[in-house]
Amino acid sequence: MVVREVLTQAARQRSSARVGEVAVLSSGVLMAAYLLLRPYGDTRGVAATAEAFASPWWLIAHLCGVGALACFAAFAWSVAGADRLGAVVRGSAVAGAVLVLPYYGAESFGLHAIGQAYLEGDLVDLELADAVRNHAAAMSSFGIGLLLLAVAGVTSAVAVARSFQPGAAVATRYAAWPLGLLVAVFLPQFYLPPFGRMAFGVAYLAAAIWAWRAQTKWQLAPANRELAAA
Repeated sequence: MVVREVLTQAARQRSSARVGEVAVLSSGVLMAAYLLLRPYGDTRGVAATAEAFASPWWLIAHLCGVGALACFAAFAWSVAGADRLGAVVRGSAVAGAVLVLPYYGAESFGLHAIGQAYLEGDLVDLELADAVRNHAAAMSSFGIGLLLLAVAGVTSAVAVARSFQPGAAVATRYAAWPLGLLVAVFLPQFYLPPFGRMAFGVAYLAAAIWAWRAQTKWQLAPANRELAAA
């Protein structure tokens, strides 16, 4: 009976690890796509702003950003253990994603529609974009969500480090830390110039690949090793 429980637990651990592998790599690819493909005309005047909003790449890039954050939340969930830290990881990742994604929906579809209407000659004031972006409830939800994702980034990195056996290589054991820290500073990157934001996307992809390599080497967590020893 104990052997069956251990085998079941090990199968669940492997399944969770596979989910984490796919999620973290997808998050990196999608984040890089978001920040590299996104039109940055909204930093260069009215006409360029309207063209940026109306571009299909605006919509595609922002949907990639939505996918990147959702995949990170899935990764964080996959590495969370059954302890108190795991509960913090899961709660902050899910709550953070839930609070952030509606703002991205408005940014993706709302501004895209405004830009298209402006270019088609409709009587649309581009200042509506500021009203969409700076709505008090939307900004509050977005800010709180990003703070929760920052918590998820740091705590998921701790969870990954704890999941490896003590003898694991340092580069592998702490491989999720670069990604966790980049998630934690996701908010400040919005204030960088276009080149800085694109560099952030590339760095995020590199960190996600490093975390993915660690996921492929994931060993049984301490709690599961205790089960195996039983």
